[in-house]
Amino acid sequence: MYSAKKTLRRIAAVTAVLTAVMAISFGSGVQAKIEAKVGDKCTKAQYGKTQKIGAVGVRCTFKNKKYSWTKVATTTATTIPATVNKTKWPKKFVIGAVPSENAAAMTLKYQGLVKLFQDELGIPVEFYSATDYAGIIEAQIANKVDLAFYGPFSYVIAKLNGAKIEPAGVAVSTATGVPGYRAYGIAKANNPAVTKLADFKGKRICFVDPASTSGTLYPTAGLLAAGIDPSKESTQYAGGHPQAVQAVNSGICDVGFAYDDILDVNVPAGKISGVGASDIKTVWKSGLIAGSPIAVRLNMEPSLVAAVRDIVLNKANKTAMVKAGRCTTEATCQIIEDSSWGFIKTTDSYYDGVRAVCESTKSTKCK
Repeated sequence: MYSAKKTLRRIAAVTAVLTAVMAISFGSGVQAKIEAKVGDKCTKAQYGKTQKIGAVGVRCTFKNKKYSWTKVATTTATTIPATVNKTKWPKKFVIGAVPSENAAAMTLKYQGLVKLFQDELGIPVEFYSATDYAGIIEAQIANKVDLAFYGPFSYVIAKLNGAKIEPAGVAVSTATGVPGYRAYGIAKANNPAVTKLADFKGKRICFVDPASTSGTLYPTAGLLAAGIDPSKESTQYAGGHPQAVQAVNSGICDVGFAYDDILDVNVPAGKISGVGASDIKTVWKSGLIAGSPIAVRLNMEPSLVAAVRDIVLNKANKTAMVKAGRCTTEATCQIIEDSSWGFIKTTDSYYDGVRAVCESTKSTKCK
């Protein structure tokens, strides 16, 4: 763990844009058709809305401190070319992910996805587990990781720092689900002094990682909206979502943050070491956050990029895995580290909401 003071000072100047963005479901699901033209002004209430996600149309975006309708590009085709020149493919393919647990647990949870890609691509596939968010970002920038599962904020940071990537898909909880998840504010269940986010004032606060969307960015927005300046509080980074929960449970921190699946799924199932189902309480939930992307490296042989997109959208889901005999049931099938069903199509513009947060915070991570 290390001090969060410097990073929090940079993002303490969040404007009303940040809290407005936090309360919106970014590009979530089916939306009403909007009659608008490229370049027209739009409003905060219309932010993130489109005529059709993943197709030619318009989306209300926030850039240069203005809300306006922007053209949505056509999603790159996922069809694999009829003639595939595998001689230009790498000798091995590497899948990585920002850490939510320790390396051994992450490797185990991704073994089904690794096996799927190895069988489909016909080349060796390895899983790369970094010790922190910066590690996976740097690895993909350096072309050492070909496909990476990110949080929304870490994806944006990777692109801003030179990663040649695009979302191959966005995670959803069910086949018909809306992409997105939430940040939770937590405390010990037997702590009567904390019942709401405003009670975090004067407490020792555990964030997750500087590049974590649900473990730092949105919690910071929530605290500021509650009148609490995190840079003036006692704060630290736990290094991961389970670690943040464990830190609160052990008394290292009085309160903390983690993403929803950790509290809703992992803790009740006894998957967080030393933390029982009745040990932790949730006292705050953020608005819906843009869903987590799995991003493919674009500076590879085009036929490989197309093959990866095809696998992500058509084969890397619980329904397809069961049908192919890779899983016995959808309930026991593991695609990534959480309970996601799989992935659906999205575009880079889906993450404009996170970019709006970056612009409003003036965080050095957003440059």
